[in-house]
Amino acid sequence: MENTRRIRFSLDDGSEIIVQLNDNPAAEALYEMLPLELSFEDFNRTEKIAYLPEEIPSDGSPDQCGPDVGSLCYYIPWGNLCFFYQDFRASSSLIPLGQVETGAEFLAQLDLASRVAVEAADDETEPGHLAETSP
Repeated sequence: MENTRRIRFSLDDGSEIIVQLNDNPAAEALYEMLPLELSFEDFNRTEKIAYLPEEIPSDGSPDQCGPDVGSLCYYIPWGNLCFFYQDFRASSSLIPLGQVETGAEFLAQLDLASRVAVEAADDETEPGHLAETSP
């Protein structure tokens, strides 16, 4: 990835979590899947997990990490995304995809949302941009 990529997780209550993606093939594959609509569930009172519509290829990406609060990862054996809201030990088969930039306070609520929309967030509208395109 040439540029820093960001993705937005929008909860149905209007809360948003912005993640800066890592520079690895798995993070790029997730970005290419967007937009997505996911449902999260709590796992082990440590992470919120959601299953993707297809597997993310793991070739060329780190296959272990020690996640901390705000880490977005992909667990290879189950094919799920995981957002850590508690620190966790280093684990194999866990690909680090990115880190929360803003909205970490909403991680513990992800499983309460009936749906979470996931989309690219690189093209944030700059002030004045709408004025140029509006009639």
